[in-house]
Amino acid sequence: MKVPDSLQTLGTNVFEECSKLVPSDINVKDSNAVVAHLRARPHTQACIRGDIPALKNALVDDPQFPFKQAPDGGTLLSFVFDKPVIVKFIIQTCPTATIDSKSPLEYAKEMKSPQLIIDMLEFLTADEMKVCGETEAEIQAAIVEKKATLSNNKSAMADIVDFTAREKATELQTKMFGELKAAAVDDAQVTFNELKVFCGDQAKRLGDLIAVVMNKYKTTDPRRYEPFEQVKDIAVKDQLPPPAALPLPEQVEFQLANATWYEEGFRAAMREVAAVFNEAKTCEEICEHYDIDNSNGKWSKELRAEVFNLDLRTNQVVRAKFGPPKGFPRALEKMSQGKTLRDLNRVTFEFEDPLLMALCFEVLHKKYSIHGLKNKYLQETFKEPPNLHMNLDIKDGWLCEVQMLFRDILLIKKELHKFYDVNRADGPFVVAGKLFKSLDDPGEQQRDEESKYRSGLDGGGERSLLTVIKEKESQLKADKKKKKKQVSSRPKWRWGERGDKE
Repeated sequence: MKVPDSLQTLGTNVFEECSKLVPSDINVKDSNAVVAHLRARPHTQACIRGDIPALKNALVDDPQFPFKQAPDGGTLLSFVFDKPVIVKFIIQTCPTATIDSKSPLEYAKEMKSPQLIIDMLEFLTADEMKVCGETEAEIQAAIVEKKATLSNNKSAMADIVDFTAREKATELQTKMFGELKAAAVDDAQVTFNELKVFCGDQAKRLGDLIAVVMNKYKTTDPRRYEPFEQVKDIAVKDQLPPPAALPLPEQVEFQLANATWYEEGFRAAMREVAAVFNEAKTCEEICEHYDIDNSNGKWSKELRAEVFNLDLRTNQVVRAKFGPPKGFPRALEKMSQGKTLRDLNRVTFEFEDPLLMALCFEVLHKKYSIHGLKNKYLQETFKEPPNLHMNLDIKDGWLCEVQMLFRDILLIKKELHKFYDVNRADGPFVVAGKLFKSLDDPGEQQRDEESKYRSGLDGGGERSLLTVIKEKESQLKADKKKKKKQVSSRPKWRWGERGDKE
């Protein structure tokens, strides 16, 4: 492979390193053949050192140059430098940058982190891990741990929407409603009691899944969860009060009306935040847009992590959903209990990546005064779906509610809500309306398919992390089987044949 003269300024040559990885039967002058071969080895990477966001911004949308975050904050870039124009761009745009054409194996040898196996699992073969000093037992343990975490969450996701449970609840509801229509109230009460017990069991089942799902967010990539753990509680502040001279009902009406004057600006502001996150190419771009301090490299991580896919079809990293206006009866009930209405304007941000949820909090904290912050994800046990809950001063002291939920937690919350409504009802008339749509409803089927597709565990991308782990596990088993065969095929020496004994 001919080396362009311009590459000499980059130190160790990328093209030269690429050529070492190409078999002799491939024409190194055929760039398409070289690229095809390199693509067949997804763990073949180059490491770019230094802060060079211009390069990342230029290449991040090119499928030939997928970025992956390195454990030390560097960037791993696929070895597909077949375009001279890209090399020229590197030199012109980043004259101080250096490209170390190191394989993940060379890179891993320099690492001293105890997280080495997990960090490099996607980039190294089992044999390469052993060269780094890890034993087969340590590699296998790391693979088993990671696989168990992902498999447990995958099973939990499959259990969230239990269509058999929905059918059973609908069956009991149908029977109960028929009894109410026939004025058989006593019979309806008996059926209601049975329905309530059943829904209580379902609520407990879903509640037990919360801890399993949260374990995924905590352990899949601890480095991306760490900034999220630093989001601590902030004291509550009361809502901007209505005129004290008004009677209570009029105070409620005033607050409901006041919320309408802030709703449009609130929605525009929250949509702008979601748009910046979804349109950005890097975390650094978001930090620059909002002037977030990143001098310590805290946010210098991959924006769209392979293991935290919110929606594989749209490539979005966050979704914003606004709550409907609060009704007068509920608002009156809360204010009559001495509570202030801090949730008249409200939005729910849905994330899959804990790092991005923490970064979104930093953005809101930078733009607004935050009050009443509760990071319920930090609880040791969960009685209900947790969230990151806060009130922000949108303008003039008027407080709005912001909740941030992980995708899988939000799915649990939505399913749990139906059963919870029955569980807290005090009679059959309260839950006489149909809870679940028919299973053959096109909209229901589409939503179910969408929820499956959004799961990064099922792939949808070219190679999911679970696939990588299975490949490593298979490789270890094959190596073990091969060694066993080699041992059994060795010649059995007799005494005296090697001169050991006479």
